Amino acid sequence: MAFLIDGGATVIALKGNSKKIIIAMVYGFLAAVSVNLFLIPAKTYSSGVTGIAQLLTSLVSYMGGSLSVAMLVFILNVPLLILAWFKINHQYAIFSIVAVFTSVLFLKVIPVPVHPIVTERFAGALFGGALIGLGVGLCFKAGFSTGGTDVIVTLVGRLTGKRVGVVNNIINGMIILAAGIFFGWGAALYSIVEIFVSSLLMDYIYIQQQKVTVTIFTKRPEELKKRMRDFIHGATELDGTGLYTNQETTVIMTVVSKYDLTELKRVVKDADPNAFVNIQSTMNLWGKFENVE
Repeated sequence: MAFLIDGGATVIALKGNSKKIIIAMVYGFLAAVSVNLFLIPAKTYSSGVTGIAQLLTSLVSYMGGSLSVAMLVFILNVPLLILAWFKINHQYAIFSIVAVFTSVLFLKVIPVPVHPIVTERFAGALFGGALIGLGVGLCFKAGFSTGGTDVIVTLVGRLTGKRVGVVNNIINGMIILAAGIFFGWGAALYSIVEIFVSSLLMDYIYIQQQKVTVTIFTKRPEELKKRMRDFIHGATELDGTGLYTNQETTVIMTVVSKYDLTELKRVVKDADPNAFVNIQSTMNLWGKFENVE
């Protein structure tokens, strides 16, 4: 199966990526179960776009109106997914779209129970946070996001080299503050629990912020350098000679986050399928670290 974009100019093949599609759909199901069965009954707010949608729905309901969390998640995600399509890459955007639309679908069909499944708000926050954290972590590990504010923090991380956790913390802090002001500080407290558990489990499955040093040995440097320039991250070129073959080899070094490894692997394979790549964990960075060219 393939998507033909811009009249045949861009083709994104999804054949062979059925695992990613399944993971995206699993996330959508887990997110919807978390929100409808645990967080809404516990009057607890999630992080990111889902949390914003919950807050707006609660505010409209408080004023006598009616809004659907599913509808708001859809509306808020549309511009962000468009941004992902044009500013990150098409494949990243497509899997994120699958994740978002699946979550919207399940948010619509899974009913909010009249009587909470768990009577303790703390337990609801724990279960809700664990389910969302599991789903998001699986998506990040597979090399794509769940849409929403993940798109914003990914762009900030790629373009500035700064820890995206700072941006995420600001967004989540605003959600918690709003929950406390409008719905009581109990709601804020349990939302903190949900966000903490979600982040903890997500990081356990996939640590997005960890930097790694990638060393690429290639005999097709010009093609690789051309493609690396579109990768956004900066890199350094070194000249080398193979001791065994005595042939000239170009060495390209770059420092990226674990989140970017999937895309970098694709770039290297497209440019030189025979390249040798060594990936090492980077414990610390100091000096003038430039993450973009």
